[in-house]
Amino acid sequence: MSAQTYITILTDTKDKILTITLDRPKRLNALSQQLLDELKAVLDQAKDDPDVSVVRIKSSGRAFCVGYDLNEEDWITSQYPANFPDGVDLEQDEKDIVKLLDYWLAMWRFPKPIIAQVHGACLSGGGELLAACDIVVATDDASFGHPAGRDLGIPPTLFFWPHLIGMRKTKELLYTSKSIGADEALSLGLINHVTSPDTIDEFTQELAQDIAKTPVDHLIILKQSANNFYDNMDITKSSHQAAILDAEFHQSPTFRAFFKTVREQGMKAALEQRAKLFG
Repeated sequence: MSAQTYITILTDTKDKILTITLDRPKRLNALSQQLLDELKAVLDQAKDDPDVSVVRIKSSGRAFCVGYDLNEEDWITSQYPANFPDGVDLEQDEKDIVKLLDYWLAMWRFPKPIIAQVHGACLSGGGELLAACDIVVATDDASFGHPAGRDLGIPPTLFFWPHLIGMRKTKELLYTSKSIGADEALSLGLINHVTSPDTIDEFTQELAQDIAKTPVDHLIILKQSANNFYDNMDITKSSHQAAILDAEFHQSPTFRAFFKTVREQGMKAALEQRAKLFG
């Protein structure tokens, strides 16, 4: 791949492995529109690059990704809720959420294997990124969940949880907004491997190198053959229905109350109030 400078990510290609590092450590790698755009640009370039067989996604700092950035300057849809006291426009919100969903579905259909290397928190929008990956290696201190589920909405992909971990556990995690640790995530089938923070980089690199031994045209066929099982269950239809329900969620009094607090007292106060309400 040709060298290019990005603001929110770092890239490196070696031995047919493209390593992408999310690099917003001060924001705990929260997903901004710029980060999503840059990630897409790198993957678009890698798609047909003969020097790339496997993609590895990891992060700098103390967390993999804590979700979508909640600050106005990095909000990823066209309407920042704190600026709409009477609620965001439902039709426009639906369009924005479907666009975001299509982003993740396109990444899930990226033709080459993607390995996620997770340390620390992997929450909310970080879980959507995780859902788009094929294999997950996590540190033993990693955590997974959707803490925004009680007040801010549902992820349109639903993290693919109903397929990955089963319906009953999906409902429990959605209803309670609780997070789970790496060992439980492994037992549920959400992730593939658990290792220590000291060894995860080497472990994931060796796994990527092993996968890269397979001819890339074979990897493409193997990935598509597995993804077909989800496509034949019409995962696109299910996730698009979830996107519409997410927009409806954004019309709720609880959602509006969160951003009313943001508008009047700031984000820190809104998060503190959420913690008091829901733990």
